[in-house]
Amino acid sequence: MKSRRAMRRVVLSSLFEHLEQRFGVEWSRETFVDGSLSLPQIDALLAYKSDPRIEELRGALGRLERGTYGICCCCKEQIGASLLERDPARRFCAECEQRYLHHVTPHTMQPSAVS
Repeated sequence: MKSRRAMRRVVLSSLFEHLEQRFGVEWSRETFVDGSLSLPQIDALLAYKSDPRIEELRGALGRLERGTYGICCCCKEQIGASLLERDPARRFCAECEQRYLHHVTPHTMQPSAVS
């Protein structure tokens, strides 16, 4: 897997792209993703910008800070690097995601038989 610094850059790049598309931004991309901003500084920049994807990526930054980034929340195994490259906010390995999605997806309700 890439270094923590490299993965932080991937997460920040994804966050910047989302912010740019959703809200427009007032700072340069390189200033945002170069790694010089602390998590509290990033939180201050995002203070009034709320949407689910921002929260997912903020969570990923928190996991990077705590040293739990790239570890499945369910089974505690490493999440594949290619999966994290595609979605840097990913919290589950492929196996647990399949199990979790299968488990929480509502079953189709069958109409009851009419007598």
